Amino acid sequence: MSMNSKTKHKWGVGIFEFLTIVFIVLKLTETIHWTWWQVFSPSIIVFSAGLLEGFIEVIVEYSQKNKEKLK
Repeated sequence: MSMNSKTKHKWGVGIFEFLTIVFIVLKLTETIHWTWWQVFSPSIIVFSAGLLEGFIEVIVEYSQKNKEKLK
């Protein structure tokens, strides 16, 4: 399988994943008394950013296809 030069695989844990794991451990050990929404907030932020990026990509692709049709 050939790898594209633009393809990168990230195998490590990012800062948001690390924070989520730390918050879960702290919540389960009752060190912090946060709601589960607060504990999972780093993951929710990343998920929301991914959705936003996806919507933006769809809008850009749609507008570029419409420009090509008008030519």
